[in-house]
Amino acid sequence: MKASPFEPERVEVTTVNDLPVRVTFKKKRQKVGQIINIWRVDDAWWQKPVVRMYYTLELESGSRITVFQDLPGGAWYRQNWTV
Repeated sequence: MKASPFEPERVEVTTVNDLPVRVTFKKKRQKVGQIINIWRVDDAWWQKPVVRMYYTLELESGSRITVFQDLPGGAWYRQNWTV
């Protein structure tokens, strides 16, 4: 069965002072030009908790992406909002 196109994609993120400054995905390393938005999600505490920090980033190329860090595990993902 094919994964949903909206499934988060694992990415590498370099941070400075806990903020993303570089993102690597699809074998391309890109600098963050600007952080547009930051928000935290705490959900499903009664089951397997979801605790994430989300960042909407504008890359130096001008494109915008949303990434999040899974806080319990520390891994970073790119959130795909569109196909």
